[in-house]
Amino acid sequence: MKMVVYSGDETLDRALERWLNIDMCKATRSEVLEDIEAGRWDKLKKTMLSRQKFGTAGLRGRMGAGYMCMNDVVVLQTAQGICSYIQKICNFEQIQSGVVIGYDGRYNSRRFAELTAKVFVTSSIPVHLFSEVCPTPLVSYATISYGAAVGIMVTASHNPKDDNGYKVYWSNGSQIIAPHDENILDEIYSCLDIPLEHWNTDDVTGHELVKDCTEDVTHKYMEYIQSCLHEEVLEQNRLAKISTVYSAMHGVGYEYVVKAFRAANLQTPISVIEQQSPNPEFPTVKFPNPEEKECLDLSKKLAEERGIDLVLVNDPDADRLAVAEYDKEAKSWKVFTGNEMGSLLGWWILNQHCSHNTVDEEVYLLASFVSSKMLRAIAKGKGQLVETLTGFKWMGNATLLLQQQGKVPLFAFEEAIGYMCNPRVPDKDGVSAAVQVASLASKLYANGSSLVDQLQALYRDYGYHISLNSYFTVKDQNIVQKIFRRIRNFHGPGEYPRVVGPCEVTFMNDFAAGVKIPEDNNKDAHLKVLGTGLDQDYTSGEMITFSCSSGLAVTVRTSGTEPKLKYYTEFVCRAPTVREQEEKKIIMEEMVKEFIEDLLQPEANGLVA
Repeated sequence: MKMVVYSGDETLDRALERWLNIDMCKATRSEVLEDIEAGRWDKLKKTMLSRQKFGTAGLRGRMGAGYMCMNDVVVLQTAQGICSYIQKICNFEQIQSGVVIGYDGRYNSRRFAELTAKVFVTSSIPVHLFSEVCPTPLVSYATISYGAAVGIMVTASHNPKDDNGYKVYWSNGSQIIAPHDENILDEIYSCLDIPLEHWNTDDVTGHELVKDCTEDVTHKYMEYIQSCLHEEVLEQNRLAKISTVYSAMHGVGYEYVVKAFRAANLQTPISVIEQQSPNPEFPTVKFPNPEEKECLDLSKKLAEERGIDLVLVNDPDADRLAVAEYDKEAKSWKVFTGNEMGSLLGWWILNQHCSHNTVDEEVYLLASFVSSKMLRAIAKGKGQLVETLTGFKWMGNATLLLQQQGKVPLFAFEEAIGYMCNPRVPDKDGVSAAVQVASLASKLYANGSSLVDQLQALYRDYGYHISLNSYFTVKDQNIVQKIFRRIRNFHGPGEYPRVVGPCEVTFMNDFAAGVKIPEDNNKDAHLKVLGTGLDQDYTSGEMITFSCSSGLAVTVRTSGTEPKLKYYTEFVCRAPTVREQEEKKIIMEEMVKEFIEDLLQPEANGLVA
């Protein structure tokens, strides 16, 4: 029976009627009916009149009813759009190689994965389906390994427990970018009707076209982990026998990290039992994001009890890694930022490569544009740094394009503790990163050094690079427009800032407007690698970057997924001692404070820090 709704808004009425006529899920149908009965029209307009787009991490949102949320309807329509799209543009061999589908331990993740599988097998397309929860990077790896048309991972990574998501990899093992993301979205709009058979997942796991790929992919992935380490590193790991504490943050990483450490000749890490198994409630943390320092509290406590200096923490889908080390000299824990660990890992992997390769190669390291520039100094004379837009989908695709050009991409990172330690997984990978950090620590500890000591050595050699990143919550888009309009008319109509706070601006790049000042500044000309996102019109909101004569660099950008105005800063100077670094940090913090207050006017604009 066709539902009829009267909200006073014809467009909303049609959207609600369509939803109620296709949704077979009892929970989301009930939610919509209750909202209609209660007259929650504003909520329904937000959830029903727009559809999620593929952002920096695919689709991601609160689980609930509506096209802006994650639910059975959205998952089925998305899967149908992807299925239709690959049938149109992929060759027969790719389609017959099937699709890879994995999922994490969140509520509904397995359900969403099996609904997705049902769509593909109904179209006679084979499915490599993980029968258990798995780390996100294994889906990227498996997509390449099987020559699959696409890979799909159901995960919301480190988001709050009420969220879920849908990450899509192209056949190259990297997350989709243009034109595939927009084309798939267009295809979804032509596949909105959901056949009744797509709702029934009872026979999915036993279907003749569905293969459980868990054991096969895990075995191959562990061989890959071992192959990434040179023989002397494997031997060093075996001899050093360093102890580590590991937390899976209530996610999927534990079993895979244990196997990866075994493959790398590393001692089995000591697990934080309270956080070892997948638990969609994430009971020990407010937010399961290891960037939040309180998420490391249980790990540090266990390490102190056991007398262990190194702590490794994955996020719930094990694609990111937090690292902490006990600094014996300071008698306190050093929690490394993504920029610090990215510099250490980039240095380690670059040195490993150069010490074992005498062939003259074009070597590349990659980083997101808002991450530290320290790798550029480290790579000088050995390779080059390529910068991309924020999001590993850009770094992954740039990595693969560099390979196609005969170049050698070694490592990529973003300041949000994501690391790609080998291009065979062209995405961030918290499992392989954990192995590489533990291997680096094994080498350093055997020589009486530490990660903290090595970071200081890098500062002495390449300059002190210090970052300070934060954000403001801005729910009113008119305020955002007002702020960026002021920046573009800072000293008068069409005149960008020449001085902000205490800083003289020497270079400015307004990505959204396509304006650079001075125009002939070509310091990043060598970074224009196809596929970085920096080589095309910027369409991801607002982003402006400033370089100052003081050594301060500031980037201000809007978030693509949250009502946030983010800023990223880095100060580069000479400060060879810890005392000098602390002094420079105070100077930098004051500079940033004045710069941001002058540029964004937080108090006048009602910005919430």
